[in-house]
Amino acid sequence: MSRRAAVVAGACALLAVTLLGAHGAPGARAAGGPAPCVARATPVRLGLDLVRRATDGRLVTLTLASRAMGGRQRVAVLLPRGYPAGGRRRYPVLYLLHGTGGSYAGWSAQGDVARIVGDRRLIVVMPDDSANGAYTDWYGLPTGVHAPVPAWESYHLSELLPWIDRHYRTVAARGGRIVAGLSSGGAGAMKYAARHPGLFGWAGSFSGAVDLGLPAYRAVAPALNAATPPGGLPGTCTFGPPGADAAGVAANDATALAPNLKGTGLFVASGSGVPGPLDAPGPITDVQAGVERVVWPMNQAFATALDAAGVARTTDFYGSGTHAWPYWQRELGRFLTWLDPRVGHPQPAPRAFSVRSGEAAFAAWGWDFAVRRGVRELLYLSDVRRAGLTAQGSGTVTVTSPPLYRPGRRYRVGAATRPRHVAVADADGRLRFGVDLGPAHRHPQTTFTPEARRTWRRAVIHIDEAR
Repeated sequence: MSRRAAVVAGACALLAVTLLGAHGAPGARAAGGPAPCVARATPVRLGLDLVRRATDGRLVTLTLASRAMGGRQRVAVLLPRGYPAGGRRRYPVLYLLHGTGGSYAGWSAQGDVARIVGDRRLIVVMPDDSANGAYTDWYGLPTGVHAPVPAWESYHLSELLPWIDRHYRTVAARGGRIVAGLSSGGAGAMKYAARHPGLFGWAGSFSGAVDLGLPAYRAVAPALNAATPPGGLPGTCTFGPPGADAAGVAANDATALAPNLKGTGLFVASGSGVPGPLDAPGPITDVQAGVERVVWPMNQAFATALDAAGVARTTDFYGSGTHAWPYWQRELGRFLTWLDPRVGHPQPAPRAFSVRSGEAAFAAWGWDFAVRRGVRELLYLSDVRRAGLTAQGSGTVTVTSPPLYRPGRRYRVGAATRPRHVAVADADGRLRFGVDLGPAHRHPQTTFTPEARRTWRRAVIHIDEAR
């Protein structure tokens, strides 16, 4: 076993053993307490340049210089058979993500992705997320760790995705854009789709860690994240200071953001951790069995949250099966078969939607939102449509609509019971207006039930044309 594999196996065994018997409070600290966090000091900067390209048949390995990551990154790209240097045909793209302890080469070297994809007219992009990147722009790093603060989400979605669209013959729209992954990559796939509604047409998760708010996981997360893979960084400060990162976790958790997934085609697969038909004869390791036993209830909770939000999903909860490549290979094949008749025909964009976000600025279905507040918490938006929206949170929100209105026309915007602001649609038919949610809350959000925010200010905004 390599040193990296030994470290990852040890961390996964700790996760499995601890979660199977843990009864700690969310955000509990590891024994002795982790080092304090130094938060990111400057905004993430963007810019991606090609350094090197190596070709091996259909597989291309790119080395890219990323400003978001502050260094070089490698990406594997599997091209369709006969991919042309020219021509007019464009291809859908599957962004296929690896799991904790893996790398950009995992799906091609271990996952047999070329065989599974076969003759499909599909480009597969397999980026790196390091051994424990969590598909997240990290909050910061522990005191004494001197390195660029990772910004994986910005690298993947704001640098790499547009770079791929510029340099390959892609279908650069929701109808041709798919994201999927295994384990933490499955969590990343669902999270990316949830945090960017309208960006991907479909998302798939195979044994995904899709509920980071699971109390048992939150109890052991600091100890697990402190285990540093060779050449990696401790993930102790990924979502925020340990013990005070609940809002950061929720803002990056697919289950907490389940309503955001309306309009995205979803495929969710998981086994129970009990040895199954694809496991080799002989003893099953604690990692293979224990980790799948952990993600199994995560996936049940995720499915329940989707159902509660009225979000359609396809599940393959196949029962017996462990956290191992044979199952992920099979599920990728099933996902692609499920996807075959759907590619190019995404679900219609919802006429009204709900979205939650913990970011200062975010977009959903062509709407843009900028939030000013002094603490980490989620903003809750519901029934967002041409006629208005409902917002709950604190601080102020600046809303910019899609081009839904008549250019140059005046619209009344605000609560029905108060004098309303008059906004003028710009030349493209967009409206820009503010929503006042009162003074910013004094403390970060730590609980996320509707009851916990019963006293939060709620604003119902109406939009209609001024006469």
